[in-house]
Amino acid sequence: MLVGISEAIRSLSTCLLLITRSHVLYSLYTMMTDSDSQLATIEDTTNSNNGSPKANGDSAENKKFNEWLAGLIDGEGCFQLSKQGYASLEIVMELRDKHCLYQIKDKFGGSVKLRAGVNHLRYRLHHKAGILNLINAVNGLIRNPVRILQLAKICDKYGINLIDPQPLTFNSGWFAGFFDSDGSIYMNELSGQLFITVSQKNRFLLDALVELYGGTIYVMVKQGAFKYTVFKKDDILSLVNNYFSVNPSRSEKRVRLNKVEKFYELRRLHAHAATPNSVLGKVWKNFQVKWNEVVKK
Repeated sequence: MLVGISEAIRSLSTCLLLITRSHVLYSLYTMMTDSDSQLATIEDTTNSNNGSPKANGDSAENKKFNEWLAGLIDGEGCFQLSKQGYASLEIVMELRDKHCLYQIKDKFGGSVKLRAGVNHLRYRLHHKAGILNLINAVNGLIRNPVRILQLAKICDKYGINLIDPQPLTFNSGWFAGFFDSDGSIYMNELSGQLFITVSQKNRFLLDALVELYGGTIYVMVKQGAFKYTVFKKDDILSLVNNYFSVNPSRSEKRVRLNKVEKFYELRRLHAHAATPNSVLGKVWKNFQVKWNEVVKK
């Protein structure tokens, strides 16, 4: 009887060992299969990012980006056609706004390099596929007469029909790009006012802004330019809450735009007039430090 029981136990142990081995082998096979799949996924992702321009479709997101890009080009960009017939686009921005240029590079290709001796970066696009893709994106959205003439030469070279821009509308992303290039937001502590401004030598580009967003235009005699200025609280809050909330600034200026409501709240509480060691005084000092950090970057 004991021999029978021992024999049964040995048989059961053998079966359990075989089952365990089979389970381990299956787990190892599954792990190897999953690893191969993961490696294939990584390779596909790596190979797909080869620096070539991405497709720029007609989605609402792309439309907003293209409008923003057109505004940026109208302010800080330059289309060029060399004597040898090579077309290119260049955009120069401050180092702190590198994120803007890398967004463009991600969509159209090109390069971003530091300009020698200055705190600025230059984005340059000169390969044909990228140029044609970018023209398709901003054709009909460029408004600066100087930039239109530059673009017209490239369109003529490639047999592309130059599209005239439609009248600017309130919700167009163009103003966000124009603001990121030639705009500014700052506060005057003595008067307690905020100012959103855009400077430009061509007044034609600024007149439409007054009609859509309020504000006024001043002549800058010494600079030979014009300054579009918004200073009324209601107009500034309308820009921040109704416009930039839909068409966000992509430059570091967005940091100050996001602090506009806090500025008016602290002014309402007279934090700016509070003693330095009071709670409100310390809050106001901290606000000033964070506000000015944008300029120091």
